Amino acid sequence: MTPSAVQISIDTDNTGQWYMKQTPEASNRVSLLLQTDLETHHVYFNNSGFHNHIPHHLLSLYGTGADADAILQAYNYNKGYQRSVIPVHKPSKASNSPVRGSLAEDWYETTAPRHLGSESYYPDFLQFFQHEIARRDKEQAKTGLEGWQAVLLDRLFSGTPAAEDLRTRLFAGFLHPLIQLMFGIEWGQPAIVAQGLAQAAIHKLHILDEFLQDAEKSAAASPDKDEPPASILSLFQEAAATPAVSSSAHWKDANKLVDGVLGRAREEMTAIAARVSVPATEEGLAARTAEMAEACVYVAASAALHPTKLPKFDFFLLHHVTSIPFFSALNSFAWVPVQVKARMLEWKIRMDLAQYAARGCPPLRNVEALEAYQTLVHEDATGPTVDASETHCRAAAASADHISSEAAVAAARLFNFDEDGHAIKLVRATALTERLVQQSTSTDFPCRILYSDSVWEALYRLETDSVKSPGSEYVRTAGLEEAWKEIPDRSGTP
Repeated sequence: MTPSAVQISIDTDNTGQWYMKQTPEASNRVSLLLQTDLETHHVYFNNSGFHNHIPHHLLSLYGTGADADAILQAYNYNKGYQRSVIPVHKPSKASNSPVRGSLAEDWYETTAPRHLGSESYYPDFLQFFQHEIARRDKEQAKTGLEGWQAVLLDRLFSGTPAAEDLRTRLFAGFLHPLIQLMFGIEWGQPAIVAQGLAQAAIHKLHILDEFLQDAEKSAAASPDKDEPPASILSLFQEAAATPAVSSSAHWKDANKLVDGVLGRAREEMTAIAARVSVPATEEGLAARTAEMAEACVYVAASAALHPTKLPKFDFFLLHHVTSIPFFSALNSFAWVPVQVKARMLEWKIRMDLAQYAARGCPPLRNVEALEAYQTLVHEDATGPTVDASETHCRAAAASADHISSEAAVAAARLFNFDEDGHAIKLVRATALTERLVQQSTSTDFPCRILYSDSVWEALYRLETDSVKSPGSEYVRTAGLEEAWKEIPDRSGTP
């Protein structure tokens, strides 16, 4: 079956950027369950805007080698609390057009703007983008682009006011719209691309648009814009060393990014973000993508290590790791201009920095502390063991493209683990980061933070231990001590 704007179909060779071998049984199962999710579940699973992660979860399992039973287990664990789909709004009777509502070609320009940021209009935006993709598919012989590719170039990357607005909303909601779109472009699934764009459209901007645009304008006006760019790690360090920024998020803040960082330290945070620069060249883009990925993994892992508590990843910082595959996928598309790719990456790095500040700037540990991490979790007490054996996992890794056997073992520890998908996404993205870092060593811009095989092995242990150890699976705002209050102490600590 051919994928379309309304039909999800994943074949055995289409496993994302791990390039794992898959089975017909797993292929059929993941396609059926993703189609069921598309047709029966809303994008939010509650009325507070909490996101449906089923597509992320199932594709991450499929892409790391999980079998059909593990994929079904994950779906069954998460389907029960999802909201049902809601209907498309009825079009205005005042319209004289024979095609009304969100099926009209001019709907996005004429009607949609007043519904941007409105959750109840998700089905309308979804229908519009599905219809738009299907319409552009009919032009493929002329454009040379698949429908979803043409829609992205027009609706997201064209630079029009509407495209700029939608692109900004992609970075809202802790990057969830971007992550949803990521799975669509990585797996070449037009229906999931439509979901990602529709999800972006219903996210509110708050003041993210002002922050990102101000940082971009400041960067363009800087007298130092032609100088070698500051390292990404140094910008994280600068945020932590700037008192106005590092103290801006308060525990009582409802939204620690908007109310805290951008509410109390917007000028200082913008100044740091304005120092982000990505060269609009293929070589420079590749180097900065690897550097971004390495920095995000390092920052998130550092935040997970508390001196007296069991390790826990910060729920918000981990999204800045799990979104990394979007950028390696985007970089691979020759039909996207390099200037667009560079700008997208600049905005991602700026959001990385702002979210780090919103989490209270947790300490950046010495890499040796990460490398020295020893597992604190015993499988027999916390969940199922690795599928079959480590030998099986290491053999599976050999079929992938430069994915380490340690990454495959870590993923397999999560195949039959009941969660909502964040943990398997974290391991998958970390393995892709390890590959980017390794590839950078043969270039003129090698990554320099996570420099040894042993530190990557420790990171995979840390990531799976974080969700399998007692207590909550994650902390929220790791740089504030209040976040750790309910997390159990490590044995041997006072």
